[in-house]
This record gives sequence, C-alpha cells and structure tokens, in this order.
Amino acid sequence: MALDLKSDWSEADLAKLIGSVKDDRDWRLEVSKDGVASLQDKSANPTGADYDETLHCYFETWSQGTDFVGPSAAGDKELVGKIAKALRENFPAVKKDKFIYVAL
Repeated sequence: MALDLKSDWSEADLAKLIGSVKDDRDWRLEVSKDGVASLQDKSANPTGADYDETLHCYFETWSQGTDFVGPSAAGDKELVGKIAKALRENFPAVKKDKFIYVAL
C-alpha cells in the first residue's frame, strides 16, 4: 500500500498505510521523489546513503516489536497525528533534512 502525498489525503488514509503491515520486522516510512509515501521492509532490504539520496525524505527505521506499525499503531491517534504532521511539514518541500525524526 502507498499514500500519494500530492492527493488530498487524511489521517485515516495514513492509518490504513500504517496498519497495512505487521510489526514483525523493521520498517521505514519513505517518501519517493514523486511524493508517494510507503513502508519499506528494512529487515530484508537494508539501504545506504546512495539509496537514501534517491528519496524525497524518510523517517527513522521502526524496529520490530516497537508498535510503530500494524493495527495497534494504526489505532493510535496521537502517533498517526504526529506522523501526518511531519509528512505535511516535509512535503512538497523538506523542512530541514531528508531524515525525519518524530519524537513521541
């Protein structure tokens, strides 16, 4: 599942994205240069600086079992709200740095 940030999206749409995966591996929320946000499995597909440079922006890697993804995370309105705020602040223009950290 992906979320097109160029469209009119809501926190409910973001919650669906967050809830579309299981918290059984490491995940990272990434935004492509064309404004599509998606969750990427970092357990099987670790990346480096070269890959990160191809992205518009990306969040910290959410380690397995930390409840940042999955149905429980999707139901956490505070978590979804903070991630939505960070996405809105960093698309279409990155606020500071491509790496986005959301303090919870």
